[in-house]
Amino acid sequence: MSDNIFTYILKVIKTVAILNFVFLASLPFVAEYISGDEILSASIGPSKDIEANIMLTENEKVTIVFKTEELFSNSELLNISLTDPQKKEFTWKKSFAASNKAGTQTIDFFSFTPETSGMYRIKINNAVFQTEIKIVSGMISPAGQLFYLPALLISLIVTLAGAFLLRNNGMNSRNFSLSGALNFFISLSLSLIIVNKIVGL
Repeated sequence: MSDNIFTYILKVIKTVAILNFVFLASLPFVAEYISGDEILSASIGPSKDIEANIMLTENEKVTIVFKTEELFSNSELLNISLTDPQKKEFTWKKSFAASNKAGTQTIDFFSFTPETSGMYRIKINNAVFQTEIKIVSGMISPAGQLFYLPALLISLIVTLAGAFLLRNNGMNSRNFSLSGALNFFISLSLSLIIVNKIVGL
């Protein structure tokens, strides 16, 4: 009986680790869709810039998401200019590289935190290839969280260790059962709680 309980606990831990790894590894690619409020979505290129008024909230981090599927050997150096409601101007340069493999999408981020609430004027230019731009307020930034990378690594290690232990115990069954469904439900709940604590969804 105790062996069955131990094996079941191992299965739960392994499943939690697998789910944690999947969720954490995918977060950088889906964060813009599951968190924050989209403020602006547009594209820039060699002959097209972005210049728009956007409403921002004090101390709520703003993330600019850069994406492209273009093939380009060199990176572009984008100019980002922001003017706050008091006409104070901030400028940054953001290097963004395209992929040299066809059908590959590259993605990068740039974040800043507004000092005051109000209407801002933003301008992004100097693109050398077609680049999709999305500006999101309040978006989570997984890689910027203190425990994100350690949790990702630990989840991978626990997944591998759990698979090894369960295989050695001869209990790595793939058959569906009520016990398996309960295991998945418990593991999913625990995983969502853990990921929420790590990245603050």
